[in-house]
Amino acid sequence: MSECDILVLEDEAFIAMDIGMTLADAGYKNIAICHTVVEAMEQIDKGNPKIALLDFNLGKDATSVPVAERLSQSDVPVVFLSGYTEFTVEIPDGLSNAQRLAKPFRSAELVEQVERVLGGS
Repeated sequence: MSECDILVLEDEAFIAMDIGMTLADAGYKNIAICHTVVEAMEQIDKGNPKIALLDFNLGKDATSVPVAERLSQSDVPVVFLSGYTEFTVEIPDGLSNAQRLAKPFRSAELVEQVERVLGGS
């Protein structure tokens, strides 16, 4: 994998594929799909993305928080994708600038969120 514009961290292969196709259909290129924190960190080592879409809960007691924390040090916008509400799962204080998009979401909602975040950066 080379540098990317959009980093997607999603442990569910079907959902990851759908997100990638939705973004590609909307005209975005250089999308890196990662399924684990390790893969995401390796991708970041190659260069920071313009935005990261991170599934909050990665299963097996893993979350995407370490990836979000690393990206926040470089002011990369983060959008957490989560089926959990803000009352169920609280975003850590150091990541208060992170956005949240509730699962399930429509393709148009995902694209709107990316456009909103990138338009504001």
